Amino acid sequence: MLSINEELPGNDKLKIDRKWVKTLGLALSLPSTIFGAAASLFWAVGQGYISKLVAILVFLLVIGNILFLMVYYAFKNKG
Repeated sequence: MLSINEELPGNDKLKIDRKWVKTLGLALSLPSTIFGAAASLFWAVGQGYISKLVAILVFLLVIGNILFLMVYYAFKNKG
């Protein structure tokens, strides 16, 4: 497991500015969040727990929240 400042093979260092870790974490988790939310909501619609409209709204809210947080943290840590 690599830490923020641990050396990589070939004497290269993994250099990630600590203030960008939250933004990077959100960006890297976005594809799996999209897949997980879509699969879960598809299952819930199939079981009849929620309607298609509710599933679409929840999906858009989840993705929109992640995108908002990415932009928020980027502007917060810009300076």
